[in-house]
Amino acid sequence: MTTELSPEQAKALLRQALRATPGLPAEDYENVQSLIDVGETLVAFETLCTQIYEWEISLRPETIQGLEVIGSALGGDAALTNHLWEDSTE
Repeated sequence: MTTELSPEQAKALLRQALRATPGLPAEDYENVQSLIDVGETLVAFETLCTQIYEWEISLRPETIQGLEVIGSALGGDAALTNHLWEDSTE
């Protein structure tokens, strides 16, 4: 099931996920924020997921679920969120 999001909804959800990512280095945070600001939501999603994985950041399950919704709506690769469950905080 694919959820449809308006561009503004996608941006808002990405910003929310970004804020819920503790320990993300400032440079990565700013990079993702810049991508969201210019409307590159799919690239922002991919970058955020990649950096969360690379830095082995633990996320709450609801944050990962939110990223799954965003990824599905944007046509992102499900593998980007699937691996985030490995380090999730339950």
